[in-house]
Amino acid sequence: MPTIDEASARGGRPCFAELDVDDTDAAAAFYAAVLGWDVAPGGLAGHHRALARCDGHPVAAFGSPGVAAPPVWTLHLAVDDVDAAAEALDELGGEVLHGPEDDDAGGRLLVALDAGGASVGLWDADDAVPAPGPGRLCWAEAASAEPGTTRTFYRELLGWAFTDGADVGHLVASTGGRPVAGIGLAGDALPHWLPFFGVPDVDAAAGAARAAGGGVVVPVTAGPRGRRAVLSDPAGTHVGVFEV
Repeated sequence: MPTIDEASARGGRPCFAELDVDDTDAAAAFYAAVLGWDVAPGGLAGHHRALARCDGHPVAAFGSPGVAAPPVWTLHLAVDDVDAAAEALDELGGEVLHGPEDDDAGGRLLVALDAGGASVGLWDADDAVPAPGPGRLCWAEAASAEPGTTRTFYRELLGWAFTDGADVGHLVASTGGRPVAGIGLAGDALPHWLPFFGVPDVDAAAGAARAAGGGVVVPVTAGPRGRRAVLSDPAGTHVGVFEV
């Protein structure tokens, strides 16, 4: 079975996120104000209207879902060989939704359902994955229908190592000794991944979100990995921020 080695330079680190939303201009303006992104026309695989960069690196894309659907973020995890990952997905209980395909930013990607029922992207980018920092992905949280199944899926697919989190039933995933994600039970929510982006000041980010037409869903809290909050954009999409 093809498996991505944990020793990989990419190792399944959160590296990109796509937002499907009807009003891409409003979304781009909001995230530029809150996260300091440079947003310009373009995107991945030619189906997005705007591409966001941070310090020159692509970090997110905005596009319309094309169907009547709520706005949603799709997290992308970095892999060294997206075609090998596609072969492994079916054997591990996942399902490829589209791809692998070449993208406009350089590399290949796919979007799939993981074994816990959440949509997730895998991206084999030509460029190195930048280190976490302000405006960049620094963490992700999965709400899973079956956290144990999700743990097995990502351990086999990406080589992630797992430890118990601070909350009962919560799992912390690491790659190369670096914690990169958490996995918990979805409960009444649909399975999903929530991306967290770095900010220099989480309180300032919460204030910027309110000023830009969004809100604060989960107030600023301090945890084992730092201060964080969950915000909402003008379309009601949730996004996390971590103080880095």
